[in-house]
Amino acid sequence: MNEAIERAADILVSRRYVVCLTGAGMSVESGIRPFRGPGGIWTEHGEPPLDDYGRFVDDPAGYWRNLIEPSGLYRDLYLALQAARPHQGHLALADLERRGVVRHVITQNIDDLHRQAGNVNVAEIHGNYTLCRCVVCGTRIGRQDVDTSSLPPRCAECFGVMKSDVVVFGEPIPQDVGSICAEQTDMADCMILVGTSAYVYPAAGFPRRVKEQSGVLIEIGPHLTDISGMCDHVVRGTAAEALPLLNDAVASRLDRRE
Repeated sequence: MNEAIERAADILVSRRYVVCLTGAGMSVESGIRPFRGPGGIWTEHGEPPLDDYGRFVDDPAGYWRNLIEPSGLYRDLYLALQAARPHQGHLALADLERRGVVRHVITQNIDDLHRQAGNVNVAEIHGNYTLCRCVVCGTRIGRQDVDTSSLPPRCAECFGVMKSDVVVFGEPIPQDVGSICAEQTDMADCMILVGTSAYVYPAAGFPRRVKEQSGVLIEIGPHLTDISGMCDHVVRGTAAEALPLLNDAVASRLDRRE
């Protein structure tokens, strides 16, 4: 892994605008099970209904009752999210942002761990479980600040219905997040892929867009993925193993420049 880390560090310090895309593999080492595959939450409980958003629209009060007192896979997931803490890979990625090497993190994860670790520039494609969002104006507030004395709760700004910020099946990606992802991808001349197979859209389109722009793709993960063959450089290791080493290698190069 050391040789691969050194090469990846060389690439990062030579690039103008680096963006990182993270997926479920980034969260596994924090104790959050993946959705699909061996040990996955959906593998055990079955996938949620594909019309989740339609159910919310038809019965927002019922949606909120289930959100307040979750059961089954939702309860398991919520308990895991509450217990999770950032691991060394999260902290290293936040450090790479503070150093000005990684400009933005685009994540498919809903766990809030990038923000807890210290990343500031984060676009959460599928939302953040600690937040709620107005479906009309897009205003977000902390979930603990939502008044659930009357269901469904209403937005203080426009009186629209509030829902969890987590994007469910059938729900479009929020426009503000989608715009940020597109802007960041268009600016990137390098994208680091951590813990993601980049299989599910819209995330799958971001590394492909970077390649179309002649950018460089660096994959960090323990296993071969559908996108490995497209990547210019691969580091075989988990996020908690590889990212701290990469951060140290980048830091040593930046120190030599000073």
